[in-house]
Amino acid sequence: MENCQKPLHKLPKAERLHSHNAIQGLFTNGKSFYIYPFKVIVLERLPDSQLPEVRILISVSKKKIKLAVARNRIKRLIREGWRKHKSPVIQQLNFYGTHLDIALIFTGHDIPDFLLIQKKINAVIKRLLQEYEVAD
Repeated sequence: MENCQKPLHKLPKAERLHSHNAIQGLFTNGKSFYIYPFKVIVLERLPDSQLPEVRILISVSKKKIKLAVARNRIKRLIREGWRKHKSPVIQQLNFYGTHLDIALIFTGHDIPDFLLIQKKINAVIKRLLQEYEVAD
């Protein structure tokens, strides 16, 4: 994939993790960390020219957030926060030739505001950059 030419501030379907086998592999073999209100599961995968550097799964628990409208709102906020701030991760992974599958699982009990989501997404990205900067 020609990553130099594609815009970084989009979230196409190819960057969303939706394959049953890929999701099962992520939850089975992935490493996790917690930055409230997110549990983050990360799995390093082999580079594939057909797939993007990062594929993301966003999940909001029905048990914690009862209303579907609220769950969908939270997922929209998370997607937007990720879309706006993902470029440093993609650039670094491109540099090292690493590919990741990431699950962002929302574990809060209330609907957060967008500024909190952005702040926490930035913290998640900072942690990912620290963990995968010496992936040589």
